[in-house]
Amino acid sequence: MEKILVCFDGSEWSKKALNEAIKIAQKFNSKITVLSVVPKVCFLETGVDCATVEGIFRAETEGNLSKAEEILKGKEVKGNTLILEGNPSEVIVEYAKNNHIDLIVIGTKGKDATERTLFGSVTQKVTANAGCSVLVIK
Repeated sequence: MEKILVCFDGSEWSKKALNEAIKIAQKFNSKITVLSVVPKVCFLETGVDCATVEGIFRAETEGNLSKAEEILKGKEVKGNTLILEGNPSEVIVEYAKNNHIDLIVIGTKGKDATERTLFGSVTQKVTANAGCSVLVIK
C-alpha cells in the first residue's frame, strides 16, 4: 500500500480518519495525501455573492489543512495536503482514480449537515463509487 488519500474537512471524524491513516502509513511506509474540497455553491440562485461565499469556504479549508499539516509533521510520515474545488464526492473519487490511490480513509460524517442536505452523504457516495478500497472511520 503506497498511497493513502485522507478526506479532511476539519471535523472530529476527519481528524480520526487522519490519525488512522497515519497509523497505516507508518506500518506500510505509505505516503498520505490529505485532501479538502471546497464545494461549488453557486449552482443555487440564492442572491448572495458567490465569490464571497466561496472565499469563506476556502479560508476555512486552508485553516483546516494547516492543522492537518501540523499533525503530519508531528508524526513524521510522508505526506502533503491539497485543496480542490467541486462536488466533494466526485472530486475525491476522481482524484483517487487519476492518482492511483490504494486506500481512501474518510470519516462517517462530515462537518456540515447543511452540505450533506445539499450534496448528499459524501462518505456514502465515495464508498459506492471509488475504484479502490475505502476505510470508513467512526
